[in-house]
Amino acid sequence: MVGGRGQVSQVPPRHGRKAADDAPVVAALGFAATLLACATAAHAQDAATLGERWRALCAEVVDPDDGMLDVGPFLERAAGFLPIPVVITEPAVGYGGGIVAMFVRPRRAAGREGYARPDISAIGVVRTRNGTHMTFAADMTRWLDGRLRTLAGGGGGAINLDVYGLGDAPGDADRGVRHTFDIKAAGCQVDWQLAPGSPWSVGGRLVYAEVVPRLRDAPPFPGLEDRTRVRIAGPGIVLMHDTRDNLFTPTRGGYAEAGLIASDAAFGADADFRRVNALGIAYWPLAARITLGMRGDYLQVSDGAPFFVRPFILMRGIPVMRYPGEKVAQAEVEARWQFHGRWSAVAFAGAGVARLDEGRAARDKAAGAAGVGLRYEIARRFGMHVGLDVARGPEETAVYLQVGNAWFRP
Repeated sequence: MVGGRGQVSQVPPRHGRKAADDAPVVAALGFAATLLACATAAHAQDAATLGERWRALCAEVVDPDDGMLDVGPFLERAAGFLPIPVVITEPAVGYGGGIVAMFVRPRRAAGREGYARPDISAIGVVRTRNGTHMTFAADMTRWLDGRLRTLAGGGGGAINLDVYGLGDAPGDADRGVRHTFDIKAAGCQVDWQLAPGSPWSVGGRLVYAEVVPRLRDAPPFPGLEDRTRVRIAGPGIVLMHDTRDNLFTPTRGGYAEAGLIASDAAFGADADFRRVNALGIAYWPLAARITLGMRGDYLQVSDGAPFFVRPFILMRGIPVMRYPGEKVAQAEVEARWQFHGRWSAVAFAGAGVARLDEGRAARDKAAGAAGVGLRYEIARRFGMHVGLDVARGPEETAVYLQVGNAWFRP
């Protein structure tokens, strides 16, 4: 299942070997090929010969200081974008992939801060062999010298996956129920910085979604929703504190937020509930080339929330929606060592607890995961690293393609 972090999820066996064996190679080759193709195409009209095109390409994506690949100057161009290949191997949705075009627009008038926190737009499409498909677009732009920030996004498609924690009897929570979710969704957020240069911001949100859950098999439990359209709509508020040195791959500072979303009939919803979250992320430079990061967050939904909006343990190595609950708490730690030039090694570990209430197999369910990864600093001026992570959870080994960092927040 794909998340905001460019993830590649758990790998099912196929013909005696795991798809994870090929996922890192596919992701790396796909990224390099699409980057090279897009950069070459950008110069096709400006250069008359193949040799001139090649020299122009090298001048664009090779840093003269260290002779290494750096797409920062390419991203600064008005038409420059970073093509991100998406490799999907989540068991619930099947083998698949897609492409995301990320447009990064530095705010040059803001100097170094404008590169650490640029404007970003993205558009993408993904599809898997079991029929899951999604198309989406999003934009984040800062206005009024960076004090006003707007975020907007939307998408639609159909997602086929297994849902856990639906039965009432002991043991039912570990039985996956195959669903198809037909989804149309959109949302926006407006944030205001409380004072010039302040790390504090306050914002308002508005979300709308139409979801039709469909059972793909005969219901294993009584009372399961099937083909019932659910509308979720309502406002939200959020308080944020941000001192990170850049958005993509921070080396110091932190990010914290507390938010509430209220789905209410007054806004056209037919599911009334509240969802609250609290998140904290911190980074410390332990040495000149070593960064330690920690993340902790808590999520909760009120009575009346549809089963598919319940929070779940979300971290590398654990399948999406495998451990849901009305209340979820989780924590993760990561160390990154930039051992040679632009290259870094990453090690991480985490654990979470999900509590199922409302009489549905009421209990706590805990899970943990750990892994290692490799990074390359692909856009030094933006502080952007890319790479691959391999994580092991309670059930499977997973491979993830990372752009920026696994805990990215805009």
